Amino acid sequence: MTLNQRLKQELKADRYNLGHLAKEASVTRSYLYTILSGNITPSIHVATCLAMAANKLTNTTSYTPDMFMTLAQELDK
Repeated sequence: MTLNQRLKQELKADRYNLGHLAKEASVTRSYLYTILSGNITPSIHVATCLAMAANKLTNTTSYTPDMFMTLAQELDK
């Protein structure tokens, strides 16, 4: 399961979506989608904001900034 799929599933369980995640992390939806598709690597600050927002909305502690920063590298493999 990709990070994108996992996020969607866990957010949906709590009645959220990726738009809510983008808003909570203070990024645009299009920027979030670009990150999740692996087309761009976010800065450490943005990756940290995304991880914190994902953890807050899903009520977990399983998301880390590294997960968002390594998406582009993982898709190159």
